[in-house]
Amino acid sequence: MLKKITLVIVAIHLLSAPYTASAQVDEKAKKILDELSAKTKAFTSIIANFSYTIENKTEKTTETQEGKITIKGKKYRLEIADQIILNDTKFSYTILKDAKEIQKNLATNVGGKSGEDINPSNIFTMYENGFKYQFVKEEKQKSGTVHQVIKLFPTEAKKRNFHTVLLTIDKVKKQIVSIKILGKDGNDMTYNVKKFVTNTKVDDTVFAFNSKNYPGYEEIDLTQ
Repeated sequence: MLKKITLVIVAIHLLSAPYTASAQVDEKAKKILDELSAKTKAFTSIIANFSYTIENKTEKTTETQEGKITIKGKKYRLEIADQIILNDTKFSYTILKDAKEIQKNLATNVGGKSGEDINPSNIFTMYENGFKYQFVKEEKQKSGTVHQVIKLFPTEAKKRNFHTVLLTIDKVKKQIVSIKILGKDGNDMTYNVKKFVTNTKVDDTVFAFNSKNYPGYEEIDLTQ
């Protein structure tokens, strides 16, 4: 279960990193990503519902689950299956409902290097650092919307457990539609954004941890 959560957060992080230009810049991809980044950073808050599918090519298995993320600045609340991750920028709390366990860690967005730390608050800007990029194609959907597909390649490939990310963007809305991460271990993960709501008022209590809400849970402090 913890391995699955790690894969999910890594994948979410990939939805998020200002991009590092390659020696040969793909100007079309750069323009699309610049516009996407500018619009995303203007939002005061983001609430997104998504589905994610993990495909194991070796074992020939596929698993799909639902998730939700709420973002306000660098604060976030990530809900995945029976788990919740709260980050108030100082500490992060992983709440494992099945195990009735709470793990307290230092927040991943404090003191880390952009593009390296796993940080769901960067979910929709991950492409900004540590990637080369290439425009692939434009596709008109049956609904009439146009999707733009861009490939991302990590600049420090040896340090990553994936080799390619396929980013699909709504051309008009300039919003991420889906992300597919191709893993080196044969595990591919696809995120599909199902609902995307921005600039709504989100109270800070959404990201705050209160032990009274989890009676009987064991609390493990991993900050030491």
